[in-house]
Amino acid sequence: MKSATNIVSRSDALYGGIAMGVTILELALIATNPKLGSFSLEFSLITQLLISLVIEFYVGHSFANRFGTAYTTIYGFIFKFACAIFLTTGFYLALLDYWHISWCLILISFTFDSIGTGCLRSSFRPAYNDLHLHLTGHSADYVGAFKKHLHIRIGTPLTLLLIASLMMSSGYYLYAMLVTMLPILLCRVIQTYVSYHDLKPVLTKKNSSKHRTRLYYIHHFKVISKYPSQFLGYVAGNTFEMLILMYAIGLLYRHKPSTDIPEGLSWLGSSLTAFVVFLASTVLGVVGLSQPTLKKSGSIFSFFCFFITVAISLPTAIDNTNTSYFLILSAFCFFGAGIGIIMTRVTSNEVLDRACRQEIFSFFLITELVTTISVIFTVMVSSLFFSPEKIMNGLSYGLIMLMGANCFSTTYKQLKEK
Repeated sequence: MKSATNIVSRSDALYGGIAMGVTILELALIATNPKLGSFSLEFSLITQLLISLVIEFYVGHSFANRFGTAYTTIYGFIFKFACAIFLTTGFYLALLDYWHISWCLILISFTFDSIGTGCLRSSFRPAYNDLHLHLTGHSADYVGAFKKHLHIRIGTPLTLLLIASLMMSSGYYLYAMLVTMLPILLCRVIQTYVSYHDLKPVLTKKNSSKHRTRLYYIHHFKVISKYPSQFLGYVAGNTFEMLILMYAIGLLYRHKPSTDIPEGLSWLGSSLTAFVVFLASTVLGVVGLSQPTLKKSGSIFSFFCFFITVAISLPTAIDNTNTSYFLILSAFCFFGAGIGIIMTRVTSNEVLDRACRQEIFSFFLITELVTTISVIFTVMVSSLFFSPEKIMNGLSYGLIMLMGANCFSTTYKQLKEK
């Protein structure tokens, strides 16, 4: 039992640590590269969301049904490795003033990233849950897993950011960028090897049947009516995390001049801020998940998350570009990532404990699809009411509405049950 629990917690820590470090670096390289254009961060956000909407759900469904969740997890890391290769090439050509070719390669990398994300979001936790079931006979505990192997979860992004920051601070941007991407490539190779080694006991034969129909896709949506509060809670928390990882952290690099950090330490200072945000949110997640009232999705839990969301989102929605905005944005990322961690972990555990194998797969597949749709809708509405550089204002209001809906749904369900 200890061995199975250790495998799940270690793999989860490695997955989360590398994901955070890579995300921060990729956002930073896009936000700080003047060759990509002034609205490169917003353009990358919108294109990634659109590509994700088209690809992720179909890929997650098709791969898991054809290859099984264990193989799909391994393939997901392979596609992430391909994404890093194309992204590195795209950044390199952008610095050589091949603007159109570089963006083509970056868009290809976004496509591979979406394929890998579709594979991993639909199969990573179900695959390791299957492994835990196979070895112990009961479901994995992802709340407990988050509290273990913190040296991997925290040390991995710290190492990646320190390498990048020291190289960027040297002033040779082209070579520094290439050296920054090399550890990312290495991390993707390590993840592929580790996942294959871990999941060997549950690797199944590839399913070549072709009897899947359109009704089978619709069948996934039945899980919403069966676990409504868990579904809405996971979507709300996941949306919070996605907006921070895909956009808000990049804004920290864009607004770094307002902090008066010396030019030689500009990248180092912004990376440190991004890492402190991640570190603080991890600590908040560990502390929050240790509280009895936050260990399950009840009315107190949802009201707490809604209250914190209002407190951090309203200041962020204020149009401000001075030093205080950088601090407000940092606080938004810190508390937002913590809320996202707590909500997704708690709701994941509840579904893993109650649902069957097929329902677990459907839950993660559908919640990721709905999360992407909600983010796209929020970004589109924000773009209509605000200018491109102020999308964050609209996103803040959107998060308040989403968390409010989750709070109302959970409270209404409990009152109805009583």
